[in-house]
Amino acid sequence: MAKDSLPELELANVRTRERLTDSVAEIRRRSDVPARTRLAVAKARQRWHRDPTPLVAMGITAVTGIAAIVLGARIGRTDAGHLDRPPATTAFTALLPFGARGEPDPDQAKGGRKARKARRKAAEESLERDPVHRNRVKQRAGISAVQRRATANRKQAAKRSKAAAKALAKTKG
Repeated sequence: MAKDSLPELELANVRTRERLTDSVAEIRRRSDVPARTRLAVAKARQRWHRDPTPLVAMGITAVTGIAAIVLGARIGRTDAGHLDRPPATTAFTALLPFGARGEPDPDQAKGGRKARKARRKAAEESLERDPVHRNRVKQRAGISAVQRRATANRKQAAKRSKAAAKALAKTKG
């Protein structure tokens, strides 16, 4: 450094000053939030113009969400949208501690043995009215009848084979 000439030192000084000026300009540019925002928006627009798929997907998602909210609000205003006012007696409403329309059933609302019996009776009555349950009971009855016949047939076959084995043993012996 002692051997550096004056023009070389001057040139190094100018370069350092230029680097400082460039750094300050870069800091100012980065801290200019509105300009950076405009640039980001312009880049996003360009990207969406090139490939609008993400924008379309966001739009469809937003529309679906708004439609779900509107539909839910509409359903909530109808009688079907309230569990406290079901349209008719079902197996579900029979198990509730209140009646089908939300008013407390005097027998079921109380605690104790009488209430349990009333709830059980209401549940059985609703099951008897349920066509799916009736079909299930019929199917079980049919299956058990087939099983009884199969068991009887197996026993008869075992008796026949035992008798045949005895008869064979007599003829040999």
